[in-house]
Amino acid sequence: MANVLLSIKNLSVSYGNIKALRGISFDIIEGQITALIGANGAGKSSLLRAVSGMVKFDGEINYRGRNIKGMAAHKIVSMGITHVPEGRGIFGSLTVRENLTLAAWLRRNDPEGVKRDYEHVIELFPRLGERVGQLSATLSGGEQQMLAIGRALMSKGDLILLDEPSMGLSPVLADEIFGIIDEISKAGVTILLVEQNAFMALQLSHHGCVMENGELTLEGAAAELLDDPRVRQAYLGV
Repeated sequence: MANVLLSIKNLSVSYGNIKALRGISFDIIEGQITALIGANGAGKSSLLRAVSGMVKFDGEINYRGRNIKGMAAHKIVSMGITHVPEGRGIFGSLTVRENLTLAAWLRRNDPEGVKRDYEHVIELFPRLGERVGQLSATLSGGEQQMLAIGRALMSKGDLILLDEPSMGLSPVLADEIFGIIDEISKAGVTILLVEQNAFMALQLSHHGCVMENGELTLEGAAAELLDDPRVRQAYLGV
């Protein structure tokens, strides 16, 4: 039987008088990739920020059965939720190695585990291995995205929130990033994926949710959403 890792119930987020999310409810199953698709301004990034403790919300978010409402962001990270934000959010003035090491700060009592995961990240992203001593600000956009995902892996979370991982990347680099996301998923990490490329996102995912104007309008198996005429017309251009 599938295990629910994260349960979102009646989630609402407001910025002043603007309602970004209105009564969103869905579950994320452990070990799966769940794609969140929708137009710009649909509320997808606000949902990720609510889960990671970056914005206040009404409703409930339960992680492994525990309500995380009102919990500080660093506490949520320590529970196993990591957020790779849109724009990557790396520390440009630090080297690649320093960025990865800093991401494992909460694991400082597990040096052997950190070392193993550092080696795993470098194996996943050989280009980072070639640039470990390089300032992160000097990396290409694709390399910065690799570093952002690598940092999430270094924190050893069970759930990774990925916000627009292909943004600004060439089609070749985007395909490479999606391949690595698939590999991470097959290693057992659960992923909530926000992505403008709806076709790629749904192809990669097990489950999908469609958001419009802060509301959840469609939900189901990703393969079924790929064949849904409403999704095809609005997001796939066919």
